[in-house]
Order: sequence, then structure tokens, then C-alpha cells
Amino acid sequence: MPISEIFIYLGTFVALYFGILIFITLYENRRRLYEKDTGGFLPVISIILPCFNEQGNVEEVLQSLVSLDYPKDCLEIIAVDDGSRDNTLSEMLAFQKKYPALKVLCKKNGGKHTALNFAIPQAKGEIIGTIDADCFAEPDALKQMLKYFTGPEVAAVVSTIKVAQPKNILEGVQYAEFMVSAFTKKMLSFLGSLTVTPGPLTLFRKETFDLVGPYKKAYMTEDLEMALRLQSHNLKIACSWEAAIYTKGKRTLKELSHQRLRWQRGFLLNLKDYLGLLNFKQHGNLSFLLAYSVLGAILSVGLMGITIFQFAKTVASNIDNAWLIKFDIKPFLSLKNLDWSLLAINPLTAMGIIALLMVLLFMYLGKRFTFDKSRVGEKMLVWIFVYPFLNAAWWVLTTASIISGKEIRWK
Repeated sequence: MPISEIFIYLGTFVALYFGILIFITLYENRRRLYEKDTGGFLPVISIILPCFNEQGNVEEVLQSLVSLDYPKDCLEIIAVDDGSRDNTLSEMLAFQKKYPALKVLCKKNGGKHTALNFAIPQAKGEIIGTIDADCFAEPDALKQMLKYFTGPEVAAVVSTIKVAQPKNILEGVQYAEFMVSAFTKKMLSFLGSLTVTPGPLTLFRKETFDLVGPYKKAYMTEDLEMALRLQSHNLKIACSWEAAIYTKGKRTLKELSHQRLRWQRGFLLNLKDYLGLLNFKQHGNLSFLLAYSVLGAILSVGLMGITIFQFAKTVASNIDNAWLIKFDIKPFLSLKNLDWSLLAINPLTAMGIIALLMVLLFMYLGKRFTFDKSRVGEKMLVWIFVYPFLNAAWWVLTTASIISGKEIRWK
């Protein structure tokens, strides 16, 4: 058997194994997908909004925060200007005139992690929330997330991130990706294996920062590093399907690629700093899924490389054959001359079809369980057939950036 075929079998098997694990987890936890209302549990919450050059975005997110369905005397909103060079601070102060309860802090530019660390000690809430400037929350988001602080072992609760009003194909691809991610994140939370506390609204117990320490720069992925740090302290990260947070999708391939390179580079470099999480005896499911993520990246690059090579080889062969027959293709258009053996389903093809159906089911379940009403249309097809090649290319570029030592900046 050729090495390429072995590689394809391995990649398909790994994808199927992950899918089966996710569905088993769904079945085992089918009666606790949503937490019940906490009743009178309404602690003081401090939401921190770090901003750097967010002119044009900051007012929208602030408006969504002051519109949250939560007692105003129990909600503190802190906007931090991290040395912006545009009119971000001016927009914050203008908004503060309309809503005097808004607390505005200003500091020298030092990065998102420094803005968060500057605000946390000044926050009065027993629950600390972080939110990005290009996001806005549904009014009931806080109440929905609070339900998941079911015990002291729950250090953080993450929300469900959705792409706001995708307009072009690229934003649609991100919409489809986030729907699949919404489903799998919930399953990973049941497995104790969430590895990110996303910027688009995560809630923490304030004492968590006393236990594990402040945010770090963490290769520009402070939210990922914080999750790994919580896991290293055996603290739990829960996920709320009911709390919807909308983010603006990247509109150009350049912007999207920059974001994904930062994420993937941050994952690999932070994992290097937390190799202890790969101890299967201590961390079980988490260790397995971290190792799976690394293996998945390797297989992604290999499979896409093999696919491109085989496609190019087939095209070249067909062009060569067409040249020999002087491009007389009429005989091949007859049904009698069609090679029906090409439609035969071998074990590898069957595995591939099952894997594809699993992805479609992930998408469906993500929409259903998060109460999403948006239409999918061509977005899903583009995501299935184009995104794998983009993802493989990003992993190649990520590896190259790590080897070269090149740092990837926010913007």
C-alpha cells in the first residue's frame, strides 16, 4: 500500500475517532446540556473592555453592555484605553457623559494583557468578565452564563461566539466554522478539555486571578494561555450555549489569515510552555485532545498536500491523453464509454463520506443547540471544500514563523 494511501487512511480514521468521541459525549450528557436558572444568584459583575485603536467599534460594544439585562447596581463596566493613537479614548469619554456609571481608564500602550491586568485590581465585582471591542452581547448573556458557576471548582464560563450578519463568502465561512466550534466546545467542556477562554466574553471568579496570577502576553494569545493555566491548576471551564456573543467576521483573506496565524502560533508555543498537560495519567481527556490537535494539524497539512499533488497529477495525465487523441472527447461523452468503476465505493471512500456527514451533523447541531436561525446556504459548502486547504496553509505558515522566530502582532 502506498504511503500516501496509508496517510489518507490514518487521517480519515483520526477524524472519525474524534467524531465518535464527540457523539458519545453528547449522548452521555444529553440530560444536562443546559443549566437550570440560578434564581437569586446575582453577584456584582465587572466587565472589562480593553481597547487599542478601536475607533468606530467602541460605542457599539459599550451600548450592548449598558443594555444588558442585569441589575445596574450589580454591574460595573470598565473601558480601558491602551494608549490608542486614534479617537478611541474620545469616544469612550463621550459615551461616559451619557452613562456616568461607565468607568474609563487610560494607560500607556502595553498590549491587551496589560490593559486587563490594569483593570482587574480596580474592579469591585466578585465575577470578572472580559469582552473584545469588536463584539456585542445578547441582553441575557450574563444571566445565562452565571447559571454555570455551579460550584467553586468552576473558575470560568465561556460564551457562544457567532459571526454577526455575515455578508460575503469569507464571513460566511467563519460563520459556519463558529457554528461547528460552538457544538464541539460544549462537548469539550464536558470532557474537561476547553483550551481557550475567548475574548468575546468570558466570566471568571475574581479569586481565580489571586490563585493563578494575572494575564500574560503569551505570544499574543492571552486567552488561550489563561485556559491552559486554569487546566494546569485542575480548575473547570464551563460553556454556555444560551449566551450568544456576536463578533465581526474578518472581511478579507489577509485579515483572516493574520488572525489564524496568531491563534495557531499561540497554541503551539503556549503548549510548549505547558507540556505537563500532556501527562495522560494526570490530565486524561485533556492530554489526549491536545495531542489530537497537534496530530490533526500534521495530518491536515499532509492530506491537503496529497490532495493537491494527486489532483495536479490527474490533470496533467488527462491533458497528456487529450493531446494524444487531438482533444477528440466526443467518444468519451457516450454513456457506453463511461468508466462506471469510478463510482465504486471502497472502504476509504465510505470512511470519507461518513466523516463528511459528521461535519454536516456538527453544523446542524451547533445551530440547533445554540438556537441559531441564520441560513447556511453556500457558506457550508465553501467551508467544507475550501477551508481545509486554507487551514493547512496556515499551519505551514505558522510552523515557518516559529522556526524563523518571527513574531505576529495584533494588527
